[in-house]
Amino acid sequence: MSRPRPFLTVTASPAPRRTAAAIAAAACWLPAQTPTAPSSPPTAAAKAQDPPPRAPTTTSARLPEVVITESNATDERQLEQVPIDHPGGRDLIGPREVRESGAVNIQTLLRRSPGIQIQEETGSDSLPNIAMRGVTGADGAWRSINLGMYADGIPLAPAPYGQPGNSLFPFVMERVYAVDVQRGGGAVRYGPNNVAGVINFLTRPIPKEATFYGRVRYDTFQNGSYYAATGGTTGPFGVLLEAVYKDGETFRNGGDYTIQNYALKTSYVLAPHVRLFGQLETYEDDSHLSDGLNLAGYRADPKQTQSPQNRFSGNQDRVNLRLEWDLDKDTLLEVITYAYEGNRTFFLGNPTFYGANNNLQFLQTTPRPMRTIALQPQITHTYALGGGTGELHVGLRYLQEDITRTVSRYFPNGTAQLRRTEEQYDYYTSSAWVENAFRYDKWTVTPGARFEYVQIDARDRIGGIAVEKSFTEVLPGLTLSRKLTETWSLFGGAQKTFQAPQAPQISISNNPQDISAQYAWVYEVGSRTRGLDGLLGTDLTLYQIDYTDRLVADPTQFDTFLNTGRSRHRGVELGLNSDLAAVGLPGVSLWTTSSFNDSRFTNGAFDGNRFAGAPRLLASWGARYRHERSGLWVGFDGTYVGNAYSDSENTRDINATGTRGLRPAYHIWNVGTGWDHAFNAKNEVSVMVGGRNVFDEDYFELRSARGIYPGAPASLVCQIGCTHRF
Repeated sequence: MSRPRPFLTVTASPAPRRTAAAIAAAACWLPAQTPTAPSSPPTAAAKAQDPPPRAPTTTSARLPEVVITESNATDERQLEQVPIDHPGGRDLIGPREVRESGAVNIQTLLRRSPGIQIQEETGSDSLPNIAMRGVTGADGAWRSINLGMYADGIPLAPAPYGQPGNSLFPFVMERVYAVDVQRGGGAVRYGPNNVAGVINFLTRPIPKEATFYGRVRYDTFQNGSYYAATGGTTGPFGVLLEAVYKDGETFRNGGDYTIQNYALKTSYVLAPHVRLFGQLETYEDDSHLSDGLNLAGYRADPKQTQSPQNRFSGNQDRVNLRLEWDLDKDTLLEVITYAYEGNRTFFLGNPTFYGANNNLQFLQTTPRPMRTIALQPQITHTYALGGGTGELHVGLRYLQEDITRTVSRYFPNGTAQLRRTEEQYDYYTSSAWVENAFRYDKWTVTPGARFEYVQIDARDRIGGIAVEKSFTEVLPGLTLSRKLTETWSLFGGAQKTFQAPQAPQISISNNPQDISAQYAWVYEVGSRTRGLDGLLGTDLTLYQIDYTDRLVADPTQFDTFLNTGRSRHRGVELGLNSDLAAVGLPGVSLWTTSSFNDSRFTNGAFDGNRFAGAPRLLASWGARYRHERSGLWVGFDGTYVGNAYSDSENTRDINATGTRGLRPAYHIWNVGTGWDHAFNAKNEVSVMVGGRNVFDEDYFELRSARGIYPGAPASLVCQIGCTHRF
């Protein structure tokens, strides 16, 4: 697979070359520029000679093959269609679809992507539980642990090796400009913890001219969000400042929250062949947790909370830099560095459903200060090879993590108890990878391998006990694609990936658990078509994931994990989309996705059982009509989620605490209407009104150890946005 590249204006016929942008690059930093849909990417020389950007003249520009790290603000259609010969399951949620979705958080937005299932926990963007292809976190919270989550190409996990679950998720729906979803393994480029795939959230590009953006959203659950951004480009310097403030109550009692996210993005052309990009971000989250309900509580009032003192607090500061240097017309050097530091703390009462009548025995706190720093140089070189071309990509990364874990209990009488002494986990990781894309005629074959060394030093700062572990991994991969015609391709691939032992899985004692890494092979084959003037586009993918040394939490012992052996995740995904303009219905578009997944343990104590939280059937659908002259639009969409067990034992009947059982299937319908209007070249306005769960479907999720989480009832959401160019 080739690296992503910026969309650039080209003034001359380029030599066959692909300018690779880093996976860890801060996306959308470049000012908006105009693509000319070249069949081959621009050369470094062409980059240096680019004229000033101008209005777009075409909408057929080709997307990068891997995670997009640059986008074009003037032509959103580039972010709506996957390249015909991309060698794997992939889809894009474009800017217009994001704006018109009516989604109030990232999880609900992702429901429209095939193979993605979620477990709502807070109703806001806090604590996302997202899984793909049935690869959940088994029992308990998923925390999006088996997929790579990125914002503008930078990892979102607070510690990608030692704490890959997003219990601290420093990103919000309001900053999403578009989403690039890649299903399947990507270990050669991305490293560990992406067994199910990669999700890259793209933020707004730096505008070419000085511009202000504003957007306000409010719903009937008293959730409000406020987004403002301003920036522009002057000579070689570009800047964009984004600010998000959101708060609300969700639909549950005791679910009040406040989230703030601020970002400063910059770009600077140091010399004709040298470019520097930077980004600073800060994030704060203070959320009360309505938490789960027992069965009797859910039946009595799904909106109530039985845990009124439970809450979550988190914060993180982030910075990343990227230097691009065109060494010659065929060679690009990139040096990327990023660092982030933060803390997250849960405040959870015992017993789980203690209520408001002084039944609280103690309040347990679990602070996790975490810090990550990384340096990643990489080179991409393109060359002629016989009758075709080759693209060689070589990279190195050093990444270090520091994680501190403590557990304290606070009792109603004012006393406190340190249940877990201060434990320090240091991860020292070194990675190297090499990948070469060979392109001959209509074939693209890309072999590669990644080499990982992980050293883990864990110690009890008070007790003096130390535990050390180290792993050396070789992760090979091979993908290929074949264009049968200009509108039809076949693709396939096989890749290996792994997940290092996480900090919570390493017991610091004189007799620690022998926890090994978890490994997986990911296989997929598929077909992609684009034809009949947009009347029918299809994406069909068959996949199988063979996972070994699966770890699940022991339900009877705190912070103890069981090696349950192997699991297998196999299925099929189908996406269909249609633009009916080809049959005389301009402005009408339809789309639907469906997926079947069979996720099971294949040996061990749970042999043959379905994986917890993994439904067999998922589907989504939607239709839009847009009147181009007036800017008015109307549409609907929906989601179907099949039933799923909450535990690895596959308990069928829901128990009294609501922690075990078979969660029934449900479906959700949404509607929306809106108006987009440009008053003149400088001022635009957009209005949207949407109904969520319009048939008031009664649905819920079951969580091991936490109980029943009710789904949101019917609601109304309103949004108004404006754009002003100075």
